[in-house]
This record gives sequence, structure tokens and C-alpha cells, in this order.
Amino acid sequence: MRRRTFLALTTATAAAATVASPAAAAPTDFAALRARWAAALTGSDVIEPADPAYQAALTRLDAAVVSSLTKLDRSAGRKAAFTDQPLSADASVANSYVRLEQLATAWATPGSANYRSAALLADVLAALESLNTLIYRAGVAEFGNWWSWEIGATRPLASTMVLLYDEIPAEARARYCAAIDHFVPDPYWMFPPARKALSTGANRVDLCQAIIVRALVTDDEAKLVHARDGLSDTWQYVTAGDGFYRDGSFVQHTWVAYTGTYGHVLLNGIGKLLALLAGSPWEVTDPKRQILFDSVAATYLPVVHDLRMMDFVRGRAVSRWNATDHDDGYTAAEAILRLANGVDPALAAHWRSAVAGWLARATFGNMLSGATIPRVALVKSLSGVSPAAEPPGHTLFASMDRAVHRRRGWAYAISMASTRIAHYEAGNGENNCGFHTGSGMTYLYDGDNGQYADAFWPTVDRYRLPGITVDTLPLPAKAGGEWGAARPLSATWVGGSTLGGYAAIGQDLEAPSSPMRARKSWFCLDEYVVALGAGITGTSGHAVETVVENRNLHADGVSGLVVDGAAVVPALGDTAALPRARWAHLEGVGGYVFPHATAVRAKREERTGSWRDINTGGTTTPVTRRYLTLWLDHGVDPVDASYSYLLAPGASLARTQQIARSCSVRILSNSSDAQAVSASGLTLANFWAPTRVGSLIAETPLSVIIRRRGSDHEIALSDPTQRADTIRLRLLLPGARVLTASDTVTTRRTNAGLDITVSTGGTAGTSHNLRIRA
Repeated sequence: MRRRTFLALTTATAAAATVASPAAAAPTDFAALRARWAAALTGSDVIEPADPAYQAALTRLDAAVVSSLTKLDRSAGRKAAFTDQPLSADASVANSYVRLEQLATAWATPGSANYRSAALLADVLAALESLNTLIYRAGVAEFGNWWSWEIGATRPLASTMVLLYDEIPAEARARYCAAIDHFVPDPYWMFPPARKALSTGANRVDLCQAIIVRALVTDDEAKLVHARDGLSDTWQYVTAGDGFYRDGSFVQHTWVAYTGTYGHVLLNGIGKLLALLAGSPWEVTDPKRQILFDSVAATYLPVVHDLRMMDFVRGRAVSRWNATDHDDGYTAAEAILRLANGVDPALAAHWRSAVAGWLARATFGNMLSGATIPRVALVKSLSGVSPAAEPPGHTLFASMDRAVHRRRGWAYAISMASTRIAHYEAGNGENNCGFHTGSGMTYLYDGDNGQYADAFWPTVDRYRLPGITVDTLPLPAKAGGEWGAARPLSATWVGGSTLGGYAAIGQDLEAPSSPMRARKSWFCLDEYVVALGAGITGTSGHAVETVVENRNLHADGVSGLVVDGAAVVPALGDTAALPRARWAHLEGVGGYVFPHATAVRAKREERTGSWRDINTGGTTTPVTRRYLTLWLDHGVDPVDASYSYLLAPGASLARTQQIARSCSVRILSNSSDAQAVSASGLTLANFWAPTRVGSLIAETPLSVIIRRRGSDHEIALSDPTQRADTIRLRLLLPGARVLTASDTVTTRRTNAGLDITVSTGGTAGTSHNLRIRA
């Protein structure tokens, strides 16, 4: 395949500063960028008509045109551009312009049945005039959601003007640009005039895109430069609020982990704009662009597994019937492939290999299904690239209360909440019942590529999400408030420590809209994850439960459950109370081991729901899925209840039995003061309060991992509260001496061992390391 113009991306440039000694801009420079943007939208310079993948993309484009034209209102005195988009609704304004961009794209795409169609052009021009006359013009006040006016409409309108530049009269172009200028006078700001706020993150990128493309329509260099310079803020590291954090976190709406939607919108948008401006007088030259490139490995790759964008960073999007984890994975993959054309070849090769691996292992969906022509070209650029396996390791995103543990064939993701990060986000009628997703919900990503994409969210019992400890007190829709308002009031100890691919993760759980509290830990090892809970106390008058598993068996799954050697709940509708369970195995999923005989409940059921149940814009069509659930009942208003279990993803029935007979894990403590385990030379501990566990005496709350190799000990410590200036640990190990240590670590040798002090102020919950010998 020949090199594609629209794929080109060169190094970025300083946003907050003008380009050094730029060449004087000329009308031809603007014309060249209009042509480049049009090519990026249509793929006009990449289409290979004989290729079936491009043919399929063209067929889809033409079918979409037919569908839109059937709704086009051509009547005299029409009050809308499309019959199903009444302009009394703000979303319809944006939707109308999105459709017009789609029609303009088909008109400008070689190979489309609508290429250069005079009739289609007339329809689009008339609809543009109608929208400008009826609603979208200078002087009109916004109503409803600001996004519809400032982003949802501006971007497609600007792109439509570029696509049809020579066909739209200059006077009309000026009016349409005036409308954009009215709603977005400055892309650094968003919201209506009465409540303007600084734009951030993905919103800033979207606003800058609208103005940069709009500037191409009127050859407005000042607007273009101002919007270009506004991009720089989006790839700086932040320590609070929206944007990228040094630990790889990405936050939007101040309180919400949002790598999987707003995050990839940002990456995709910046990638397109860097490619647009590359080699022009307005090329981006910010030397801090490396932060953006570093984010691919630090922020995006860890939260995609076999092309699935992990749901715990998708926010409200999990409730959208037409946007699965695969869809957001496709968008992230597209953005990464586009960026790969402008980085060091070795880095680009690593990214492409990762994406190729995702595509090779994705069995539930197909990235080419529904793909645009530009996306088809990006996927085809992977021809001959060797697919990479999912890498093992652990990533703790302390700044957004998320953790991902990876081993061969599976990944285990943990979703938490604190005073820093919301339990969940509702808004725009979306995700109204997601209130328990931050209560320690766990996601097992394995060979079941459709586990969460296959109608999981509208059918799962929202009070029995896997991993959570939950007060079954019924909650109303949008409990705790919208837009990230549903946050814990006092829970700060959320996070943990990491060392060499192992992790001690903990959550001081303050339940949403409930007085229930619990201390939860996950100790992430090679073959399994050890889950401990303690201090589980409730006073709402309702039962409190911990959900060990709630697996989507899809429409007709029959995976068998064996508990202590006996088949349990074999038929739909079956339930069982197992008073002294020691182990369980779910066919095709893995094993569950209870170190102490535990009262476990099991249930196999069919559940029916609709996307409308969780999203006011969802379909009302009922969907039914089967579930296998394991949970622990702590009773009504428990006091200081606890639990312990091991999850061994992918373990066979025989291996599960073997682990139960001779488990290498020893539980050292499981109390509201400390939770700790040891296994195979590792000691992992979460100290909620000053206390002693074996040879460890914590003088402050902290998390610690110690790995012993012969006489050497590697140690990692952190302050998960992110509030302490120092943390202190006494290690009772006579003769211990320090070999190496982070600059933040100071030690004092004593007769009993070693006193360790770590300066943690401003380190945002990251781990601090030292190596000792004894």
C-alpha cells in the first residue's frame, strides 16, 4: 500500500508559543489544509475500489445516505432539516449537522454512488440554509446541553463547509462561520455566557478542532493559531481535575475515570489535528508533545484487553446500547495507529504490534464492521505486522482509583472510589443506576471476548456486581447526584503499592448513599488474586453482601458449577446455600478458593432488562441473559464482618482442587486495622491504622510489599491516602542494611531491624522503593 497523506503525522509543536520563524502564510496554505482535511474525512487518497473492505465501506456510506434522505424535510415552510429531529431539542441541532456532514462526505467521496451528485448537493445546501435560518445562527441563546451547541454542531458544520467549500456561496459560508463564532467565541472556554468555564481535556480538543477547521473556511490565521495553541494544555500533566496524570490516569469531569471515552476522544482528536497541521506554517511544535506519546503506553494500552476498552474507564458509556467496550476499543486503536505515523519507528512498531495483537484475538466484534474508509486504511496498514501478546504486569492508576492486574490469558480490573474519584457518573439520562460500580467492582477479562459487550449492563443485577461489598438498601436512580457528585465524603485510603508486577490494592469502602463501611483488599499474585474484607458494618436495616462472582453466561450458556466436588445449581432458577464451602469451579472461567470454610450462596438465573432501564436514550427491546452468581451474605446490619477468598482465573477443576488442598497463600491479618498475606517469598500488607503484623510495625497508614530473594529484600511502600507528608514502617529484621533506596526514603538501623521513613507529600499514592540485605 502506498504512503497515505491522511495518515501522515510528524512531530508536534509548542502550543503555548508560536512557531519559530514560520513561513508566511498564503491562501494556498489554507487551500492545502482544506484539501487535507477533506481527504482525512473521505479517505479519497486511499480508496482502492477493487478491495472488498473499501467496497463494503462505500456501501455502508451510501446506505446511510439513503436512510438520511428518507428523513430529509423538503416541505415548504419546514421547521427542521430532518423530520425526526425537531429543533426544540438541543440534541437534534447537533444530530442534524452530523447527518449533513455524512451527506457531504458521501458527495465528496470517489466511488460513492452519491459522488458529486447535483441532487444531493442541492439537498445539503438547502438544509444548511434552513438550520441557519431556523436555529443555528448568531444571536440565538443556547438551551439544553451546552455540548450540543458548542461541540456537537460546530465540528460537523465546520467539516461540511470544508467538504463543500467551492459549492457554498461565500456569503453563506460567512453566516455559518458567524454562527460558530457566536457559540464558540474562544475555544479556551465552554458553556453559555452566564456560566463560562475554562475548557479542559477532551472538551478543549473538540472545541479547538471546531475552530481550527472553521478558520480554514475564511483563511483566518489568528483563529487558527489561537486554537492550535490551545491544544498544548491538554497534554500537560495535571495533579487535580481533568487531564493526564503522571501515573497514567485520565480524568474528565473532575471526578471521573474516563480514559475509555473522553480519553480516546482526546487522543483521536489531537492525532487528527497534528496530522492536519504537519508541515504547514502552523505546525504544532510543543516540545512537551512527548507526554502525549508517552500516554499511549502509560494510559491507553493498560486499559485495553484484546480490543476491549475496559468498562471501568468508560463512565456513562457503559449504558449506551450502541457503544460497546469493543467500539471504544476500535476508536482507541484507530487513534494509536494514526499517532504511530509520527513517532520513532521503534515506538511505532511497538504500538502497531500491540494493536495487531488486539485484532487477532478479538472474537466478539470486527473492527472493519461498520468502519469508515479512513479506518479501513489504518487497519490495512497492519498488514505484515506481527501481533503482540497481552503483556503481564500490574498497573495502579492511583489518581483515578483503578487497578489492572495482567497475567497470561487474563486481566483483572478493580474499580474503586474515594474523596478524589466518584462512585460513578450519571448524566444526560445515562448510567442512572451505576451507583455500585465503584464499590470494588472487579472485571475478569479472559477468552470470553463478549462478557461485557453482550448486554451485560442492562441485564446484570446491579446490586450483585462482581467483587463488590454492597448494602442491599434500594437506591433511586441517580443516587448521590449527577456528573460525578456521588463521591465518598471521607474515604481517602484507596490505592495501594506495586512491586515487580505484584500489587497490594485496598479500598476503604464508604458505600454510596448508605451508612455501610468496609475495608477491602486485593493481593494480586501470579496465578490468582487474594480478596480480603474486614470491618464490614451496616446500619441501614438491610442485608449486606459480598459478591464473589456474577458471570454473564450469554443467551444460552450452561457452564457447570462444582463446589467441593459436587455439581451445584445445574438448572436455571436453581439456588443453593452452601454452609461450609472450601472451593468452587465455574467451567470456562476459573476457580474460587475459600481459605476458611465459608457460607456461600449460589444462583443460576435468567435476567431480562432493556437498555432503556439504564439509559433514557436506550432501546426498549427486552434482552435476556443467563448469569451464575456466587455471593457471601453478611446478614442484616452486620458488625465487623469479614471474608476471604482466592480467584484463580482460567484454573481447571483439578488445579482448583489442588490450590484448595495446598494453597501457598497464608493470611497474616484480616482486620479493620490491617490486611496482609504472604506467598512464595512475598509479603503484601495494607495497614489501615498503626498496628503490627508479624515483623512489620506500621506507625502510620500505608501499603507495603516485600519480596525476599535469598538474603535480599525488595520493598515498596506507598501512602494510599495521598494526604500524609511521611509514612513510617518498622521492619523487625536484625542486621538489615540498605543497598539502594529512592531519594524519598530514609532509614535508621536499630538492634531490632530497620526504621523506614518515606517522604510521600505530593507523590500521589505512588510506590517508593528500597532494597535491603539481612
